Amino acid sequence: MSHEDNRTTNKVYVSYNQLHNIIYQTVQRTKLVEKFSPTLLIAISAGGFLPTRILRHIIKSEIGGKSLPVQTIGLCLYESEKHEIYKTQWISTDRRNDPLAVSLNGQHILIVDEVDETRTTLSYAVKELEKDIEKQRILSKENNEEWIEPKLGIFVVHNKTIPKRANLPDDIMKNFYYVGENVGGEWIVYPWDALDIDEHTHLAENYNKINQLTIPSDGNN
Repeated sequence: MSHEDNRTTNKVYVSYNQLHNIIYQTVQRTKLVEKFSPTLLIAISAGGFLPTRILRHIIKSEIGGKSLPVQTIGLCLYESEKHEIYKTQWISTDRRNDPLAVSLNGQHILIVDEVDETRTTLSYAVKELEKDIEKQRILSKENNEEWIEPKLGIFVVHNKTIPKRANLPDDIMKNFYYVGENVGGEWIVYPWDALDIDEHTHLAENYNKINQLTIPSDGNN
């Protein structure tokens, strides 16, 4: 496919190597480990799976191989006028009834996805986790347990610089919103969407030679 074809179909191709490098460079550029010190990664299914796995290895290499658990949540966006979202999978946080529930007390929780497009999914995930935090906060108070307020952060490989349908808390946007690259409204084709991985890698390398994506210039750089 030629560069002209890429423009016509508005596609950006990303290879596995490019994906890894974007994530690694973002961790270094933003000083993510120093500024946020993640203790729990939450991958949004399914686009957040591979970025989370790569991110976990990079972070663990900086913190001396300490444990860094990963949890998964599944969200489905129902494309209607209301842009409704419903859960297909969620972590267990009911410490009152589930002995295996995840404790959010004192955690630095980094939510990971491949792209921030309309921000609807990320906003929903944050709001639902805030509800879970509130429930655990109340339970800790009832049990006279020490409570350390958790922190929430966001990591996305790409941010689409298009109008958003939802918002994130100011504290996250100012301090704990980590972005690899900015893109426009293009369709991003990730390597896990490829059938012919060699052709996909070739397209990604050619696109990267011709185009230069924007590195975010926010407070987390």
